[in-house]
Amino acid sequence: MKMNRLMALLALVSSAALAQQQPGDGNVPAPDLFDSQIVCTSQLPSMPPMPTAIAMGEMESDLDMAIGTGTTQITNPTVLTDLGYVVPPMGSNCGQGTGVAAFTVTGQGSIATDVAEGYSEVLPKFMAVYGDPGDAASTGTAGALERARTVLENAEADDTTSATRLRILRDAFDDAQEADTEARAEFNAIAAGPIYTAGVAEWMAKSAVTNAVEDYNQAVQDANDAASVLNSMNYSGYVPLGNPELVQTVVLIIDGMGLVNLGALRNYTNADGNQQASTNSNGVHDTSQSNFDRAGNLVVPNRRDGDDLVNATTSRELGDARDDAEKRRIALDALKEFQAENQNRLLQPIVDEAVRRAQLEADYYDRQLSNALADDTNQNPITVDNLSTPEDESAPYSIASRNRAVVSASNDRAAAEADLRAKVAAREAATQNVIATFQNPDSFYAQLVARRQALKFFADQEVADAGTSPSMRLTDAATAAAEALAEAEDAQAAYRALVDDPEDPVVGLMGTLLETDGDDGQAVVDAISRTYDKTVENLDSIAALTADTEDGAEEDGPVTANRKAIAANDGEIESIDGRVTQNETDIDALQQDSDTNTAMIANNAGNIASNASNIAVNASNIVDNRAYIGRNAATLADHGSLIDRNAGHIALNSERIGANAAAITMNSGLISDNRHMIGELSSELEIVRAGVAASIAMSRMPSIDGGGISFGAGVYAGEVAYAVGYQVQRGFGSIDVGLTSSGGEIGAGVGVGLRLWH
Repeated sequence: MKMNRLMALLALVSSAALAQQQPGDGNVPAPDLFDSQIVCTSQLPSMPPMPTAIAMGEMESDLDMAIGTGTTQITNPTVLTDLGYVVPPMGSNCGQGTGVAAFTVTGQGSIATDVAEGYSEVLPKFMAVYGDPGDAASTGTAGALERARTVLENAEADDTTSATRLRILRDAFDDAQEADTEARAEFNAIAAGPIYTAGVAEWMAKSAVTNAVEDYNQAVQDANDAASVLNSMNYSGYVPLGNPELVQTVVLIIDGMGLVNLGALRNYTNADGNQQASTNSNGVHDTSQSNFDRAGNLVVPNRRDGDDLVNATTSRELGDARDDAEKRRIALDALKEFQAENQNRLLQPIVDEAVRRAQLEADYYDRQLSNALADDTNQNPITVDNLSTPEDESAPYSIASRNRAVVSASNDRAAAEADLRAKVAAREAATQNVIATFQNPDSFYAQLVARRQALKFFADQEVADAGTSPSMRLTDAATAAAEALAEAEDAQAAYRALVDDPEDPVVGLMGTLLETDGDDGQAVVDAISRTYDKTVENLDSIAALTADTEDGAEEDGPVTANRKAIAANDGEIESIDGRVTQNETDIDALQQDSDTNTAMIANNAGNIASNASNIAVNASNIVDNRAYIGRNAATLADHGSLIDRNAGHIALNSERIGANAAAITMNSGLISDNRHMIGELSSELEIVRAGVAASIAMSRMPSIDGGGISFGAGVYAGEVAYAVGYQVQRGFGSIDVGLTSSGGEIGAGVGVGLRLWH
């Protein structure tokens, strides 16, 4: 693009300018058309603040530094001004701002003055509708109308609202709507045109930044308040380690940074064997010397509770618990950094052990903090709804619930920060757009026409408002406004006629003027003028070089003399032609060989290209294979470990299988014995059942007075028995004899009874 413009400028100097002017007559004319735009462009801020941009040599942007860690509100006036910066619209306009004399027709010309004054007039009209973009509380007629609409809609939705109240609210809404309509009409009447539209977009962007800053500051306050409430709560189950050596001796913590104390490392790591925790006869730990036992295990303080040993709990504020964990993390990071930078091999084992122990302590305190933050014990058992009690204190709350509130507030603050960053970036883009629009000739003259259309509209309106007899002042003003509009339209048409042909040298001149970024374009014009003068000098030099005289070579110009010398050499050239012909024949012969070589070279080139492609593929495959080999090596290492474990398990299983086999053999023998005994018992059981049946049969035989024979029968578990008896009675007693038969066996019994008294 720059090369095209330079060529266009060169063409302007060598053709158009040479055809129209003589040297010293003002050189190349800068079109008067752009004078007024240059006046405005030169007043624009060359380097407006860019809070989101990181300056050269800096690590953070201004906005990054203002936000910091997100715990401080943004209140610095300078920072706030930079965040909401806009091209200054008041005073002289075109970027100069308040405190500078306004443009005048005499000083800056009517075109620059009209554009500048109009730009200044748009802002108050904008503020009347939308409010001050630098004040979040200012909303203009648009905000007043929205508030009136909300109040009215709420009242209409409430059945208890009286008719009188509704009438008052509807009247207020109608008044707000009328005021907004009037303010918008006045704003729209003068806000047309690309430059003013860009300015309005910038003010809108500033308003968004203003609101985003307020929202961010409120979010920071809410997050800080929530954290303050949480940090002041007490956790009764806290179990701190007994020895603070890590953060008081081993690592010195200053302003959040840790400094390793080498002299304390030996004691901390028990390198001399005399710094360790001990345990008394009751099992209670003494950690006054160290938080670690002889083996390097972390020792948690405990106490005797009856017959049990329990952790030695204490009460700790959450803020202090958080500080405990943070200090251990700082100490751990400092030791890790020292470990990475240490060059003393003799010291390395002690440093490694210190890092290991610090890691255990840091993890322990992190767990303590996590346990505390998860505590859901109700710390507000009295839940009466008292008007004097804050809303969040009138219900149960715990550390866990307050921690959830902190997380929620922190998320809201992060969202507010992201919104603020986006709004500031959008405002910066809008500012750059305003500057670019001022610098663009097409936008500038389109804005001029729009401005003068507005001026003519107001002049014509004043004439119409005066009725049938307007004053001469009003009619003259309307006529002047119409003439000014016509001049603006002519200027716009002249500009567009210039740019219709992109090859026109003036277009290149315009592009170069726009590249100055607000500098005076006269510098470019002067440079072109100097180039023109130099071109004229070159023309004179060229004429001297081509002079042709009748006096001979001594008086001719160098170019003419050379031409005549070349003519004299033509005869010699003819003699050379024969040699050239022979050379051509030789070249033809060589060309045939060259053709063969060319074909072979082409073939080789194809092979080389194929090889290059194959090499590239192989290189890619090698890279992939290296990655696969690396992963396979790691996998093989894992598998080796698993195989070792499996081998141990297999050996153990083999031993257990052998034991199981011996046990099975022994059990088989026992089972065989049991079966034999069960068989014997089965046969004996039949005898038992038969005996029971026989007993039943014997017992069922009745006694007979005076003696005689009796019979009996019995059945039991499928066995049947019969019995017969003979009874003899005498004066002093009786004799009873019986026989029974069951299951093929015979039983007998006898009984004698003696009478001892009558």
